[in-house]
Amino acid sequence: MKSVAPTVSVVLGLDRPAAAADDPIAPIAVNLAGSRHLAILAPDALGLHPWRLWKHKMPFLFSLHKKKSILLEAIMPSNTPVNFACMLTGAELAVHGMQTREMDFKCETIFDVVRRAGGKSAGAGQKGKTAGLLLGRCADFAWISTDDWHPAAISCLVLEGFEREVPMFMIVQYASVDSFFHKYGPSNPAVVPILEEMDLSLQELVPRLSGAGVDVIILADHGQHDIPDPVPGGNRGTHSTDCPEDRLVPCTWVKRR
Repeated sequence: MKSVAPTVSVVLGLDRPAAAADDPIAPIAVNLAGSRHLAILAPDALGLHPWRLWKHKMPFLFSLHKKKSILLEAIMPSNTPVNFACMLTGAELAVHGMQTREMDFKCETIFDVVRRAGGKSAGAGQKGKTAGLLLGRCADFAWISTDDWHPAAISCLVLEGFEREVPMFMIVQYASVDSFFHKYGPSNPAVVPILEEMDLSLQELVPRLSGAGVDVIILADHGQHDIPDPVPGGNRGTHSTDCPEDRLVPCTWVKRR
């Protein structure tokens, strides 16, 4: 995950954030070099464990992974604000300081680097989640849904914002995936409808972005595992541990047309 910020920087031809020490992800950096606009689309918690179980229910995303696919590792603790902050800084929690979504960064971010180069950035997703409390708060444009959490609504919001402003960098959170995994457990077939909806929304959004000259990287912030003995009526999925189910996330990308 610490390689995401350096990758974004080299793809866009920018300086990397000051605390980002890891190397860029070579295949992405080479394939997307020379980009003028880059989007990160993040289905929250869609780690390797649920991906292996349900990838055939996501035919569009599966088709992208058949062409280009790598495996990344979330930093600890493997939760949402910590790893979105890592994507933006290239740093561990002790350096970026984003333990909760309401805190301020303690180091430079991609948002800062883009501004310094004269560009603009956007954060998109759902109100009350990391998208609204962190991404939209710190980016130049906040494309935040106030009343609809469905993946299709988030993708439509991005397209509407993109029609008004074309940022150099945008980052989008699909928080509903994580919410369904928490409620039902990532291995439960009850999560399939939200994954199918997310896949359809990506199928609509990604070609529109790439056709407009935007490179796209799709990855999760972390994974999730099933709770072995859930409390009756309680959540059946969780994360934030060092287990592979929580830390390993698949990543794919689409080059601009």
